[in-house]
Amino acid sequence: MTISKRSIMTAAAAAFIVGGVAAPSALAAPSAAPASTPAPAHGTLGAELDNLRWTPVRTMSGGTVWMLRVSSDPHVEAGGVYFLYNPDESSVAGSFSVGDDVRVRTVHDWRAAVFAPARDAHRIEVRYGNLQAPDTARVVASVTNTVGNE
Repeated sequence: MTISKRSIMTAAAAAFIVGGVAAPSALAAPSAAPASTPAPAHGTLGAELDNLRWTPVRTMSGGTVWMLRVSSDPHVEAGGVYFLYNPDESSVAGSFSVGDDVRVRTVHDWRAAVFAPARDAHRIEVRYGNLQAPDTARVVASVTNTVGNE
């Protein structure tokens, strides 16, 4: 049985969109070094990343799930919070992950901005500012789903 490259890419994109790419347990590092599982390459899985990078997150079962993390310090003024925003729906969307089982709506440190993008969103932005006035917040990172949007 031959599996086409398009079938593999479609399956990988679906896994990404649903909330992270799960690494098979055989690939997951048994110790505290989850980075041994290779990260998805930039531009793969149907996603364009801006100031985001893939990061491994250990699951409670010992596996590894790949999520997105803000890559570099956005150099913002103190006083705001980081949150996820869907510009197509003009709404706050999603939450950040603390480990693999705790979700929080906002974080104060850019290094804690770790998330799995919403499966049905074309674009998700990490914004910094006032959660009550998201339109005025600064976009510091984004992921754009390019699968089916060619």
